[in-house]
Amino acid sequence: MAKNQQYIWPEIGNQAVVEFLERSLKSGQVAQSYIFVGPADLGKFTMALALAANLQGHPKGFNSDLHILEAEDDKKNISIAATREFIKTLNLSSFLNSYKIGLIKEADRLSEEAKSALLKTLEEPQDKVVIILLSTEEEHLPASIRSRSQVLYFHPVAATVIYDYLIKTYKLNRSLARDLANLSLGKPLLAVKLGESPEEYKAYLAAAETWLSLMALSVNQRLNKLDDIFKDKTWSKQATDSARSVLNMAEGLARDLLLLNWNQPERIQHSALTPALVAALETLNASSSDNAALAILRQLKLVSQARVYLDANVNPRLVLEQVVINL
Repeated sequence: MAKNQQYIWPEIGNQAVVEFLERSLKSGQVAQSYIFVGPADLGKFTMALALAANLQGHPKGFNSDLHILEAEDDKKNISIAATREFIKTLNLSSFLNSYKIGLIKEADRLSEEAKSALLKTLEEPQDKVVIILLSTEEEHLPASIRSRSQVLYFHPVAATVIYDYLIKTYKLNRSLARDLANLSLGKPLLAVKLGESPEEYKAYLAAAETWLSLMALSVNQRLNKLDDIFKDKTWSKQATDSARSVLNMAEGLARDLLLLNWNQPERIQHSALTPALVAALETLNASSSDNAALAILRQLKLVSQARVYLDANVNPRLVLEQVVINL
């Protein structure tokens, strides 16, 4: 890396990570392995690509010394076979005498055998080879891998920062920028994605409004209405991921109901759905035998239990059906 090299980083969020990595690059103290930890849509992958490009000395493009390992679409885990091939590739000589970068997306999904193979590689580091693991929860990775890696944490970005970014960079109108900044819960990439895809944003709001409407329906009506939100009845990874997205939405809506119940409307996530949230809260107040707050807390517990079932590989459709039955 040239002493006067100009580094290029993502435009928003994770400033502490940027500052740490830039200091490391300038001092030449580059770790053999990094773990980027944080929820989805906080920019971990974007930051990893930026680090790779800066290491390789040409921030506007990548060469063939960047290698990405991720699970196949129809597989739950990253296999030992794929991991061994990934390691074998990293062990080959660099094409352009630069750093060889290995990037592992969703490293939490490495199989146990794959984790062991990766650990062996980290125990025998090679010069100018850097491995970057992306993880939502570092506890899913063995302590032996964490101890041999530089762990960097990605945190949510303030809604006001996302709001300003959407207006300045994407020229969104203020009302939409505010709603997207609130909805994204500190995840700038999610706000940008929804801002660039109006149809996807409309579909999300429609699904969220449908979920709120379930509280005023009978059990059979709820099950029928669930088809408007989630139709997949398979055990596929795609179905499981979609079910997790529905649960995330349900959790956010339940929290919004609590905030409204506590007279804090300025803090709600789904500001674009305020009328529907108010209507749902009125339904809960009218139908709950105790009080609305306890009913909402039960909803949050249902979501938490549903995630456990998904982790246990229960059919995603059945998991969501049990949630809506017990709303």
